[in-house]
Amino acid sequence: MKPSSSSVQQRSPLPLRVLHGVMFVGFTAITLVAAWPEVVHLVRSQLQPYNAGAPPRPALLVAALAAVGGLAVILVQAVRGRSARLYWSGLILGALALATWGNREGPVLGRNADATNLKVLRVTRELHGRTVNELQTHGAIPEDEGSWQQALEQLTRGQPTPIHTRSFVALPFRIQRVDSPEALPADAPPGTLLVYVLEGGAAYEIHPVGISPSGEASRLKEPRGDFLVFRGAFNPDLPPAPGEHAPH
Repeated sequence: MKPSSSSVQQRSPLPLRVLHGVMFVGFTAITLVAAWPEVVHLVRSQLQPYNAGAPPRPALLVAALAAVGGLAVILVQAVRGRSARLYWSGLILGALALATWGNREGPVLGRNADATNLKVLRVTRELHGRTVNELQTHGAIPEDEGSWQQALEQLTRGQPTPIHTRSFVALPFRIQRVDSPEALPADAPPGTLLVYVLEGGAAYEIHPVGISPSGEASRLKEPRGDFLVFRGAFNPDLPPAPGEHAPH
């Protein structure tokens, strides 16, 4: 019995199948090299409460999935002694093109706790500087949480922190007023500035909360290991400080 024409067309010589497989393994490898940091970031973000930096780039994740899927079909067909249909090869080539386009700006920076905490630190320091000016100018600062939150939003212009949840929702910078600096809440999310204001508004403390390398909320620390605290107190012997004032 003669083999059917369709069977003859589906089979290809072994050297051609090997060359085809090797070539598209290379294309897939190039795609995965470009997309691998996004895959790692996606997996890590699902294994910890919070993650630092920009979310994974969807184009690179799609490219990696398409390339692996297309290569799997090609290899299976090669083992069976058949040539995969042309669109599977086209899928890998498309994935390579998508990965090249998606990675056109290079690797994403700042996906680590140090870079993220530096952003939280800068915002806290600037809020502290403005509040000190307000305190020296008026002799007191607002005690209510709303006024502090308004000052913070003016400072950040409503921009969120570079810290995200597992679903990649960016956490906002927020104020949480505390009644005592000795009893700070342990469940404050990253990006929270814990604020204690002395009754009368003559002194205050700011305790910034960042993110740990393992993705958990963690109060910022000084290089020597002590918790970082920004303190301000009215000093009547100093002249009023010019500059921007926090709302009151």
